[in-house]
Amino acid sequence: MKQHVVIAIVAAVATSPGIASAQSKPGMGGGKQAAPTSTVDLRACNRSGRSASVAVSYVEIGTSQFVNRGWYDVAAGSCVDLPSTDNANFYFYADATDGSGRRWQGGHTLCVEYPGPYTFYSTGGTECAAGQEVRNFVAAHADEPGPWIWNLDP
Repeated sequence: MKQHVVIAIVAAVATSPGIASAQSKPGMGGGKQAAPTSTVDLRACNRSGRSASVAVSYVEIGTSQFVNRGWYDVAAGSCVDLPSTDNANFYFYADATDGSGRRWQGGHTLCVEYPGPYTFYSTGGTECAAGQEVRNFVAAHADEPGPWIWNLDP
């Protein structure tokens, strides 16, 4: 009898509209076939010979706020997956963690938090909240969806 109840529950869940699709990534099945989303899959590869911590920021489509995330540890000679975004414009910053003071930076001002890990929203710029510091991020752009690699060179 218990086996029939379990089978009935499984069948009801499997055929309920929306349950599978709510737990799937867009474009990954689960009932109706949704159009695949166009995301840029960010990744950092460290070719510098020293370990580093990476921060990434981007504006989510349809909003005016930056999503700021860090720190992603990237050992020398390795690569680490960062968040995916549906925005083709994004920003990176990295600190060497070997005490050398090496930074990978650019000209776009955003805030970070130490020691991390952190995730916070901001409007960008030099107005940082308590516990945050201004850093100069590298601006980057993806010409098409898919993987996008930021290389930390010596």
